[in-house]
Amino acid sequence: MSSAFLLFRLALATGVVLAPGALLARALGVRGMAPALGFGLTLVFGATAITFLVGGSLTLTLGLLVAAGAAGLALARLRPPRRSPAVPLPPRRLVVWLAGGLLGVLLWYVAGEVGGDGLFHLARVRKLLVLDDLSLSAVNEFADGGLHPGYAFPLWHAFLALVAKVSFADPSEVVLHEASVLAPVAVVVAYEAGYALFRRAAAAAAAAAAGVALAAMAPGHGGAYTALALPATASRQLLVPAALALALLAARTPTRGLLAATAAAAFVLAVVHPTYALFLCVPFAGFLLVRLAWRDGGARAGGLALGALIAPAAAFFAWLLPLVRDTASVSPNA
Repeated sequence: MSSAFLLFRLALATGVVLAPGALLARALGVRGMAPALGFGLTLVFGATAITFLVGGSLTLTLGLLVAAGAAGLALARLRPPRRSPAVPLPPRRLVVWLAGGLLGVLLWYVAGEVGGDGLFHLARVRKLLVLDDLSLSAVNEFADGGLHPGYAFPLWHAFLALVAKVSFADPSEVVLHEASVLAPVAVVVAYEAGYALFRRAAAAAAAAAAGVALAAMAPGHGGAYTALALPATASRQLLVPAALALALLAARTPTRGLLAATAAAAFVLAVVHPTYALFLCVPFAGFLLVRLAWRDGGARAGGLALGALIAPAAAFFAWLLPLVRDTASVSPNA
């Protein structure tokens, strides 16, 4: 199999998995990569949770995701189009996409091999792909060991398993090379976050370039970007900028669609890597305080945006903490 064909299949599969979220975002009047990512992974969470409840396989998860996409498409067609969207897309996005695509191609050739934590995550992805009676305990590392506190719900692993299923690729190929597909997504959401903050294309491009330079260029050989398929790196480089972009937009224009998209992005961040959801709220709250001190007004919109970040994460933590207390690694028996 040629590398170009595999890259095409991974890119197509990633688009298929995230498409229902993009359709839902469009139906709610929110555009951009950040809301598509937040809503897309939220739908993956919902489909995976139903699969776990009924003990189904990943085929059921994919079917539920397709049904959600069809519902999103119908809702988007029923929604009357707006002549002037409340939150326009940042300009020159195509150039940013092309730059991110070039970075992804370069990452392909420095991917190396799956090792370290990648083996742990690869095992989870493969279990989700091949087991028929899926449940939360089915992806445990040890019998009766309890759920991993940091990855109690395998949302990101389910996303990678769905990409593997749709692309007919081996999970090891997905874990190794999905970074090449996610690189342009990371660059675009960083650009969207920069534009939401500065509202200038040049400043947004500089912010995105600085992020890529620190994470991928300065360490050499792709840096952290070679691990974009792993949950921790994906959280930092994809989900945090996406949630931040939406929260910044909601702090200025708190529409229902933007607040819902912010809540979705914050929720999936909490599920994929819980601690990062806490770390994001701290600087955003500081930003709002400085903004209030700098100028009058905006307290209500900022509070709504901060609430959209905190409430979904708090709901997930309320589910997570009892499970953590029962985990053998946290509370071992005699």
